[in-house]
Amino acid sequence: MRQAEADLARLRDYISQQEFAEQERLPPERELAVILGLTRNRLRSGLKKLAAEGLVWRHVGKGTFFGRRLLPSAIPLQISPLADLTNPREVMEARLSIEPELARLAAYRAKGSDFTEIDNCMQKMESVDNWNTFEVWDCRLHRAIAHAAGNALMLVIFDVVQANRNRELFGRLRRPIEPTRTIKRVIQEHAEVFDALRHRDPERAAETMRQHLRAVRQSLFGEN
Repeated sequence: MRQAEADLARLRDYISQQEFAEQERLPPERELAVILGLTRNRLRSGLKKLAAEGLVWRHVGKGTFFGRRLLPSAIPLQISPLADLTNPREVMEARLSIEPELARLAAYRAKGSDFTEIDNCMQKMESVDNWNTFEVWDCRLHRAIAHAAGNALMLVIFDVVQANRNRELFGRLRRPIEPTRTIKRVIQEHAEVFDALRHRDPERAAETMRQHLRAVRQSLFGEN
C-alpha cells in the first residue's frame, strides 16, 4: 500500500473509532499528528482528501470538523441565538413542514447534477457501517434534495433547521439502539423518495418524504 493510502486509512480508522458527533471538532492538527504518528504535511494531505469527500470540513483558524459544512459562513451568526430557543421536537415539526414540500418541488425541478449528488450520497450510505459517518451522508442527502427544489429562500430555511438538527443534544438523541437495523430502514425509505424523484412524481415524492420523517420521529420520540 502506498504511503498516502496508508495514511488515509489510518485517519479514517481513527475518525470511525472515535465516533465524533456531527459537526464536532477534531483534535488540533499538532495533537492529531502525534496520535496518528504522522507528519503535519501528511496529516493535512489526508484531511484535504476527506474534506473533498465531504466527511470533514475545515475552517482556517478554527480547526477541522466532522461532517460537511452545510451553511454559508455568514449564516451561523444570524441563527446562533435560535440554538437556545428550540429543541429536537420543534426541529422535527419544522422538518415535517418543510421537507415534503422541498421533495415535491425537487420532483419538478431536479437536474442531472442533482440526481448524481443524491445517488452518490445513497451509495456512500450503503457502504458505511458507522452510525456517525452514516449521518454525515444522511444530512448531505437531505440537503441535496432541498437544493434540487430550486428555491433559494426555502434552502436557507432548510439550512437553519439543519443547523439545529446538528446540535450536540440532538446528535445524542438520534443515535439509535440498533444502528444496523436503523441504517437498513433509512436506506430503503430514501430509495423510495429517490424513485419518486426520478419518475418526476411530485405527490409521491412529498408523501414518501413525509413517511420517512414520521418514521424518524417515531424512533426519536415514540410518536407518529
